[in-house]
Order: sequence, then C-alpha cells, then structure tokens
Amino acid sequence: MRERWVPDARRSAVADAVGRLLTRGHGTFPGMREIAAEAGVTTGTLQHHFATKDDLLLFALDHHCRRCADRLKARSAQDLPSPRRALAAIVTELLPLDDDRAAETSVAKAFVSRAATDPGFAAHYRAQREILLGLLGEQFGRAGTPDPAAAATILAQAVEGMRTDCLLLGPDAVDVDAVLDRLLPPSSSPEETA
Repeated sequence: MRERWVPDARRSAVADAVGRLLTRGHGTFPGMREIAAEAGVTTGTLQHHFATKDDLLLFALDHHCRRCADRLKARSAQDLPSPRRALAAIVTELLPLDDDRAAETSVAKAFVSRAATDPGFAAHYRAQREILLGLLGEQFGRAGTPDPAAAATILAQAVEGMRTDCLLLGPDAVDVDAVLDRLLPPSSSPEETA
C-alpha cells in the first residue's frame, strides 16, 4: 500500500519534479501532465494544490530557494572566517554543480523568463535579488572593498553567467577563484587567501 503523503511533502515532491523536468528540458516549462507523471501524482492532485502554472512555478522557486538558503546557512555556521571564503561558499552553493543545484538553477532561469513579462514575478525576482545582494555586500564590506554594493552587484551578475555556463557547458567552465580575484581587494592576510 502506498504511504499517504501530507500536503507539504506532496507539494515538495512536485517542486522537485518541476526542477528535474526543467533541467532535462533546459528551461522549457513542462505541461501539467508531464509534471504530474514525473511527480507520481494525478493532474487532479496538481490542480488541487496549485490553481495555475504560475502558482506552481512560484512554489517551485520558493521551494528551491529555501533549500539553497538552508545550505547557505549551514555553510555560514561552519568556520568561514574570511570574507573570500564566505563569498566562495555562497557562489559555489548557487552554481549547478550537482543534480539538486542544477534543478534550482533551471527553476530560477524559468522564473526569470516569466518575470520578464509579468510584474508580479518581477517584484518577486527583485526581492530575491536584494537578499542575495545583501549577503554578498556584507562580505565585500568585511573585505574592505571600496564599494561593497557595486561589487555585490557585479558578482551577482557574474553568478548568473556562471550558472548558465555550468548548466550548459559543465562545471569546468567556471573558475570562481578567478572571478573573486578580480573583485576582492588585495590582501596580505593569510586567512584571506586560505
């Protein structure tokens, strides 16, 4: 007998299915039947939990953002004394270097495509971006970067390009250290280069 899922678990399984399908389809948002089949649920179940495809995409984005945020919190709880190491950890967590992060990147890319034409999605994008800029800016400030906000913006934009390159060309297409070398001020502190 199949175990009965609680709604949150079912919704999470659907969000994971959306991520897998988007990764395989490189950003083309799948149909409801395809999502239902991938998640092992009926289309009626999808309609019960999500009124529209937009609701489903927003939920998938939030689900994957929460998972990424949880990883970032766990990494920051580790001993990351230098701003460089903290920035490298943040960037690495955002790159599609495994199946979970590839799904997160694919969902984010589908969301950005939708945000380009939908003001509600665009507002949600701006809010998510501000959170990321805050995390990055804080570390650039700790590193003594003359304009932490500008450096954070540049790195956030670079991360988008790196995510695309990793997704389409593979992890070896990205050199996080080279990007950070360009954006961080020179430091004589051994912890900064560790």
